[in-house]
Amino acid sequence: MQPKIIKKDKLYITGLTGDGGKTGEVWNEFDSRFKENLFTKADENGYEIRFYDGEKSAPQHGDVHVGFLAESEITADGFTTIVLPASEYAVFDVYVAKGYDSGNDEMNTWLADNARLLKGREIDGNGFIIEHYNEKFKDGNQPDSIVEMWLPFYHFCQSCYMPMTAPEKFGTEADGSPSNDYCCYCYADGDFTTKQTLEEAVDGNLQFWRKENDKSDDEARARIMEVFPKLKRWAK
Repeated sequence: MQPKIIKKDKLYITGLTGDGGKTGEVWNEFDSRFKENLFTKADENGYEIRFYDGEKSAPQHGDVHVGFLAESEITADGFTTIVLPASEYAVFDVYVAKGYDSGNDEMNTWLADNARLLKGREIDGNGFIIEHYNEKFKDGNQPDSIVEMWLPFYHFCQSCYMPMTAPEKFGTEADGSPSNDYCCYCYADGDFTTKQTLEEAVDGNLQFWRKENDKSDDEARARIMEVFPKLKRWAK
């Protein structure tokens, strides 16, 4: 089953950060503090951010953040706000009765199947996922209780492989709408910004693929050729 794809602007999750192995205790502490120190919520849902190893290892005792969505980054005694960048999310429904990790295989398979097109997003070097508790959760005590898992991701340009991590990085279609396939440097107003062959594209991108220890451009060219022929613009 394919996940639902949603787009969100910056998200401001105000709450408490703690040990992911003691998530229930973190929620209990948050609920207790919130009763004593109310702040304005943007909706009536609960949010849980789980961090995992990315470029950096997730903090051992700070790998979960629980709380509510706020309209902006607020200052509230006893709470911290984590700001998540604007992003697209793949939404997976996970049945609580089957276990919170029962959707992991489906999410990992979806990422692997789409690895040429997109990648899971990180924040401060850590991967993250949002557990979203809305009306489908039903307090978690019903057989059909569902928690939504929001998996953040970004697109790769299907011409030059540049990560498109912000709205301004996307190219545009003829009607001005953003292109999910191509970046702003390769595509504008429904057409490619340059008419070039694959070989010319490779030569034009060598500077971005060079590594400090490369002895020649042949090494960068080899890395590019592992990727570019598989991209939408160049695939045969």
